[in-house]
Amino acid sequence: MKVLIVDDEADVRDSIRLLVDWEKYNITDVLEACDGESAMALIERERPEIIFTDMKMPNVDGMALLQWIEDKAPSSKRIVISGYDDYAYIRNTIKHGGMDYLLKPISRSELLEALGHAAAAWRKDEEARSLNIQKDVEINKTLPMYWDKTLSALVSRPGSNPGAADELSAAFGWSAAAECRIVMLLTDPLPRSVLGKFGRNPDLLHFLMGNICNEVIGSARSGYAFKHTDPNYGLVLLLTGELGQTDAKLKAMNDFLFKVLGARFRFACSSRVSFPQGVHTGFQQTLQTARGISFLDDSPLIYHFGEPSSAPPAPRTVLADYASQITTAVHRGEASQIGRAVSNWIQAVGRLPAVTWEDLKYWRYEYGLLRTRLLQGKAPAAGEPVPSSSPGLFPLDENGRLSLEEWRREWTEAFADIADILKESRLQENNAIYEIKRYIDLHYMDNLTLQEIAGEFFLSREYVSRRFKQVFNENISEYLERVRIDNAKLLLAGGQHKISSVAEMVGYQDGRYFSKIFSKLTGMTPREWRKDTEA
Repeated sequence: MKVLIVDDEADVRDSIRLLVDWEKYNITDVLEACDGESAMALIERERPEIIFTDMKMPNVDGMALLQWIEDKAPSSKRIVISGYDDYAYIRNTIKHGGMDYLLKPISRSELLEALGHAAAAWRKDEEARSLNIQKDVEINKTLPMYWDKTLSALVSRPGSNPGAADELSAAFGWSAAAECRIVMLLTDPLPRSVLGKFGRNPDLLHFLMGNICNEVIGSARSGYAFKHTDPNYGLVLLLTGELGQTDAKLKAMNDFLFKVLGARFRFACSSRVSFPQGVHTGFQQTLQTARGISFLDDSPLIYHFGEPSSAPPAPRTVLADYASQITTAVHRGEASQIGRAVSNWIQAVGRLPAVTWEDLKYWRYEYGLLRTRLLQGKAPAAGEPVPSSSPGLFPLDENGRLSLEEWRREWTEAFADIADILKESRLQENNAIYEIKRYIDLHYMDNLTLQEIAGEFFLSREYVSRRFKQVFNENISEYLERVRIDNAKLLLAGGQHKISSVAEMVGYQDGRYFSKIFSKLTGMTPREWRKDTEA
């Protein structure tokens, strides 16, 4: 905390400085000024929390200084120290926010009392300001999410919130809007350059893109870009002003997005519809337009409802027709055969007159099914392919066009990775040490010993102990304890069995020893664990 002493008499400034134990009030800096003019410069530069000022001074006097402080530093606490018991001075002090009016010669007790009140008042105000700032931060964080939810419901579920249109009109200044247009900015799939930067943080990407769109839209009266709560729909723009400039604004957005993200995007636009009654109709038009966009097109990037579709009706080519070729190649593990199977699929896609948004969504679903069937619960390994939920299955270039060659290469690598996982899995299944691990998983409740386990597989105790440690990085006894305790957790969580019964069910005949091992591995006793899960 800083204090400023303003007085044209140096001995008065020295007296105030010497009369106060400043550290007691958490005051770190005591500043001085000889008149109001120099005080103004110090206040602007140092922002002191407490200001002592005389009334009669050269250049700028105390009355003018108090008036200036009220405007320029209103949060500061002001104390007047004057040699004049003048009503006009006292009235001016009160009028412009002064807390105390002390007369010279200065009384130490009065000075300390006034300073204490000022410091306490400033701390109280600062706490209130901090609380308000925190509230503002929280509001600024949650308000965009609230508008996303409200606008998503308005365009997708008419009638779900009857008061939403009035609330939005009041918040964004749309009361005078009679018409609007709904625009969808397609963010699935994503261009490769964008996916590389934001693939793991789509929320940040949508936040950035939404800000860019709103920057171009301009005033909130002209519309608002929001993230739809259904991730399938990406970003949606509700435009309420300058509708004749829609294409120009969308082009400007794409130029801005290209500058920031290195890629352009496709927009699907509705016709002009009434606001707010026609908002849902406009959104349905937007969806219909989006479904007709072909990702094989170089241009245009802006599509309007009612225009001839870039994707003429055609029977859908399905991945399922090529799944058996790919499956056979993957199980054989031959890279060349996998490449040919994937190439056959990509060639079939290339013969299509168009590849639509709906096609890509359906193929992603088919890819997920095929991948799941191939892996059949096998443990993931390093280098496994892109998950089926990833938007990275379909590579787009910087202009939003589907790259068939890149797609062929990536899917060939992905299915080759699956082939490697299956190969490794088969090796593991034939490996005795994995069989031992599986044996422990099945018989952990028995009174297992290293000798018994080794004898079951006709191996020496030493070999089993050493090899198990090499492969799984833990001793057999440690693994057995972990398996038993993991199963004990499940039994304890159910609440149907006594703790002593649970101990026996997982292979411990001594309940106290079971509790000791349980505490060692979990940091909690069995009883504490049960209470925690029940809570």
